[in-house]
Amino acid sequence: MDNILLGLLMLKRLTIYEIRSIIRSNFSSMCSDSLGSIQAAMKKLLNAQMVTCSEYVEKGINKKRYSITDTGRKAFMDWLQTPADITASRNMELGKLLFMGLVPAEKRLRLIDGIIQKLETETASLLELWNSIQERDERKQTIEEWKNDPEYLAGIQNATKSADITESANGIGTFEVMTLRYGIDSFQFNINWFRALRERVAAGEPLFPQWGHEEEH
Repeated sequence: MDNILLGLLMLKRLTIYEIRSIIRSNFSSMCSDSLGSIQAAMKKLLNAQMVTCSEYVEKGINKKRYSITDTGRKAFMDWLQTPADITASRNMELGKLLFMGLVPAEKRLRLIDGIIQKLETETASLLELWNSIQERDERKQTIEEWKNDPEYLAGIQNATKSADITESANGIGTFEVMTLRYGIDSFQFNINWFRALRERVAAGEPLFPQWGHEEEH
């Protein structure tokens, strides 16, 4: 969560509610959009002086906007430039698959169907986001925001080592979109995997064909 927040704040100043909205709309499969989790992580970053907070009034409402500090930028870039360990993902829900053999046989198909349905729902949501991204181009707005915020523009140029902000915006946008594509493709792989599992379970086929057919000695 900490590095996701720092990454978002690398791009622009944001309120807690803006951060929550971005995570809910784009990264719900990557991290929690719980307001409590975001606030706790932000408090930790504030205490570590990786972010700062400024207060302002909008339509008579007091709001807090968070910004990344040089300390936060350095910590984030150090983390970012370490190769990602995709194998580090942990999903305790897989325990339900691991121990599914303990469930009565007649209930297993229903449970697998439930898994497939959830995967299909999440995939449909990501595909909707994918299609909406193809229809709009937010790079111009991003570039204008950087131009109006010299401190953040300097931070982007220092991180990308490029003075060409259009090039930077294109590079950032490319990997944001490909992360979304990775999520879609991963969900589709899982859908196909569980559909194949369902077919075998429905047919009563042993998942390991040799089991139950060993020669008696």
